[in-house]
Amino acid sequence: MLTATAGAFGYGLWQRHRRHLEARKLDEARERTQELQAEVGKFIAQVEALNRDGLTGLLTRDQWESEAAVLLARGQAQAMLWIDLDRFKDVNSTFGHLAGNAVLAEIGKRLRTRDDGSLAGRFGGDEFVMILPYQPAAAALEQISEQLCTPITVTTPLDPTPKTVTPSASIGVALWSTAAPPGVPPLLDLSDRAMRVAKKSGGCVTMTHRA
Repeated sequence: MLTATAGAFGYGLWQRHRRHLEARKLDEARERTQELQAEVGKFIAQVEALNRDGLTGLLTRDQWESEAAVLLARGQAQAMLWIDLDRFKDVNSTFGHLAGNAVLAEIGKRLRTRDDGSLAGRFGGDEFVMILPYQPAAAALEQISEQLCTPITVTTPLDPTPKTVTPSASIGVALWSTAAPPGVPPLLDLSDRAMRVAKKSGGCVTMTHRA
């Protein structure tokens, strides 16, 4: 009788010990899974950061061209815009480069936070590009221009006095009507040429060229 009781007691202890080990292993596995998820999240964030312009938060040129090509191939792109800020050097020379950077950052934010399905990127300096999933009417292009040209209040660490800068932008638009759209390079060339025509017209102008 005592032997059976002792055996049952020992078996119970072994069962509790086994359950404790299993629970500890499960906790360790959960912790490791969380660590791996955190590491993956950091890696994704690092990759995303490499694909983003540090000042404006927009896609870099290479990344934008890659994503724009995918949208074109899927038939999800209907217009390409090349945006060049007018007389931006005057902002830098008048208010300083820090103020100029603040203006660029705000322009990037305005392009980045549009809710029309557009894809925006910075091509360097004061030049930006956009892909639209629709062919914009004159009113839509005017709205984009007005959004970009809304006055911006800037301050800098060296000069905290608020200053108002009113941007101006020349916009070149490339449109196409064929079922098989041109590739990214010819559309960039077309929108760039349209932008240069707008620039020669005095700035703050939108010109459209068709492929």
